[in-house]
Amino acid sequence: MSIEVKYAKYVAKDYKSDQYVRWCPGCGDHAVLNCLHKAMAELSIPPHKTAVISGIGCSSRLPYYMNTYGFHTIHGRGAAIATGVKTANPDLSVWLITGDGDCLAIGGNHFIHVVRRNVDMNIVLFNNKIYGLTKGQYSPTSDRGFVSKSSPFGTVEEPFVPAELTLGARGTFFARSIDVDLKNSTDILIESAKHKGTSVVEVLVNCVIFNDGTHKDIADKEYRAERTIFLRHGEKNAVRERQR
Repeated sequence: MSIEVKYAKYVAKDYKSDQYVRWCPGCGDHAVLNCLHKAMAELSIPPHKTAVISGIGCSSRLPYYMNTYGFHTIHGRGAAIATGVKTANPDLSVWLITGDGDCLAIGGNHFIHVVRRNVDMNIVLFNNKIYGLTKGQYSPTSDRGFVSKSSPFGTVEEPFVPAELTLGARGTFFARSIDVDLKNSTDILIESAKHKGTSVVEVLVNCVIFNDGTHKDIADKEYRAERTIFLRHGEKNAVRERQR
């Protein structure tokens, strides 16, 4: 008979379910899932003390791929349900998995209020600037002028910037990473989980089917180093130091 040790060490596979991952080959969501498994292993919070909640969308299938408690809920309401989960059982480590459409369109009101209330949960916002599950309509983060199935002449709307929404709602933790940078994405997820309050991690992910290359000006190796600034709490800004 095995006895659980309070500070037992877990490995990534302990958080993986036996379900086949049904994302398109090459989708950036695969990388985020991989990073989340690694981050949870590093945190070593037992799977049975972890709950992964999602709304609707490609990214929101993620709870199926976790060996934790999970709830695939309804469109845009993941933040409200995750709030209920955390309120009912504060000892759980609660993760909300959401996309730019699910979180910032129908779920926009829930998002800003969970941030405002500073509920102790971790929000992972997959941003591919498109509605992938419903086959390629523009989303709240699509660039102005973006041509899609629902905007054949280009969008006339200015996009939301998740960082601005988070800070405007008095958020206490915001971070951004890119799907191809697994090391830093994993480290960011670890730090977000350690934060007491609502943490928001925006991950720039690539949709290979409907919006391939949308983040290439940042994600491609040719540009990544010169267009990326790492801001770490308590550490000096490397760019500012070089300018002195």
